[in-house]
Amino acid sequence: MKKVIEKLITEKLINPVLHSTAPVSEVSLGVAVGVFLGLTPTVGVQMYLVALVWSIYRYIFRMHFNLPVGVAMVWISNPLTMVPLYYLFLLTGYWLLETQNGLSYELFREYLIHISSIEGTWEMIVAGARFLLIDLGWPMIIGSIVYAVPGFIISYFMTE
Repeated sequence: MKKVIEKLITEKLINPVLHSTAPVSEVSLGVAVGVFLGLTPTVGVQMYLVALVWSIYRYIFRMHFNLPVGVAMVWISNPLTMVPLYYLFLLTGYWLLETQNGLSYELFREYLIHISSIEGTWEMIVAGARFLLIDLGWPMIIGSIVYAVPGFIISYFMTE
């Protein structure tokens, strides 16, 4: 299992950065955008969001970043890391907002497993978004921003 995970990380996260022919600044910005979006509760649409941000950067701000690298970096949150990451976001948000956590890790995990078993991609995305962004709301959003913003800054400068 460890070998499979190492291979997956190498192929999906490290190789796109190492083998990119884009300028370093474009790769760094791609990494930063991907890490930022990977550290938000938007699993299922993260790759589309990277493409949307890429379009906005390119056509509105006239800035460029490496799209394949950005897409690869959102895999920082994946089926293996999603539950612990999202629960960490939730706990952080509850702590910052000084509210009570009414959801145990086990119950949170069960909700996400149930959502991932829903038939149909669109229905699963809608159910996940409803749970993460509406049912859990501000604690989830604020908690994720606490990690996404430093993730953006650190990953940009680490790859520049």
